[in-house]
Amino acid sequence: MQSGDPTLRPRRDDLRVPDAEADLYLVGLGIGGFDQRTVEVDQLLRGAAAIFHLTAFHSELQELSLGRVEDLAPRYFSGSNAEATYRDLAGHLREQSVAVAEHGYSCFLTYGHPLYLVDTSWSLLQDLPALRVKAIAAMSFLDRLLCDLGHRFDHAAQIYEANSFLVRAPLVDAATPLVISQVGEVGSNGIGERRRKVEWLTPLFEMIGSVYPADRQCDLVFSPYRSDMAPNVVSARVDEMMSLASSVHTGSTLVVHGG
Repeated sequence: MQSGDPTLRPRRDDLRVPDAEADLYLVGLGIGGFDQRTVEVDQLLRGAAAIFHLTAFHSELQELSLGRVEDLAPRYFSGSNAEATYRDLAGHLREQSVAVAEHGYSCFLTYGHPLYLVDTSWSLLQDLPALRVKAIAAMSFLDRLLCDLGHRFDHAAQIYEANSFLVRAPLVDAATPLVISQVGEVGSNGIGERRRKVEWLTPLFEMIGSVYPADRQCDLVFSPYRSDMAPNVVSARVDEMMSLASSVHTGSTLVVHGG
């Protein structure tokens, strides 16, 4: 039954409406493996004319879909500058989505939530109304952290991306948990793993150490992206944070406990 209130009636062009159709869907697998995808995402992948992905599940996607499947990893890792690489990916996805439009819609597939720290997705959303782009909600790494840590930060938390945290130097409340994502990419605009971890982690760890007590616990977490993987959680006191350096990878998240 449709509401009599016109302000509650969805606009025909509002892609946030569940059954609104798009030319390009931004979809995420969630965190934890290929089987973590939602029913909605599964249906979209099965019906897509083309799937462009940044995951480790190329063969699984080929078995699932009757459409074209392209692994974007070679294009992603061929670039040395992150911003330029994200722009290149967005341009490629625009071009290819238009090319296959006569056959159906396309999907851009990533891990986690398709909008959480995925610059390419945000760039594509700006194409409206020229290209109808719709994001589909999925479980992010923040949801997974609650299960991996068994430590509560759902009542209050300070959440930052690592580079943004360093640049902004925000006023931090030491009584509240601090969540810093993408620790492995701090101090860099490049793609991939780096050497000399202690050197580029030091400014971040020193900033945290200047706010939180020396004996406060912090956890470095790398959440699983396959069903046969367990979360990698390494813990240390704030004054021993540098011992976590060897465990830092791209995608690692640092959680400092609240008081």
